[in-house]
Amino acid sequence: MAENSYRIWIAEDNPADVYLIEEALRRHAFTYRLTTADNGEDMLNMIAKLDREPSEICPDLFLIDLNLPRRSGDEILARLRHSSRCAQVPAIVITSSDSPQDRARARELGASFYFRKPADLERFMAIGEVVRKFLETQTDGVASL
Repeated sequence: MAENSYRIWIAEDNPADVYLIEEALRRHAFTYRLTTADNGEDMLNMIAKLDREPSEICPDLFLIDLNLPRRSGDEILARLRHSSRCAQVPAIVITSSDSPQDRARARELGASFYFRKPADLERFMAIGEVVRKFLETQTDGVASL
């Protein structure tokens, strides 16, 4: 991994959305390494491995879709916030849901930010700026946005 490279974990089952997220990150010119899980159960197992193995390094940021196969984004957020090692890592919900109940639930579970996937490509690219700001905030030692 390159020096000063951010570790970003994505829980997203739609390959097209993963591609768009990667494109949005590329547009904001910072170094990162992505690890992707295409279902909630795999991401839960990845978080459990972080807690079991002290040599594993927590990511700098989680990007979590709410609507995942096998386990939901809500379950991932809940598990993350109870992690013995990574509970303080920012988690951005990236979802197509604009439901007030989903927003409230994500907030209750400790989401750092809620990003609704827009239909417009340029607006979708804004997630790159959101991610960059969270990563810079963490590096500067300032509280989450």
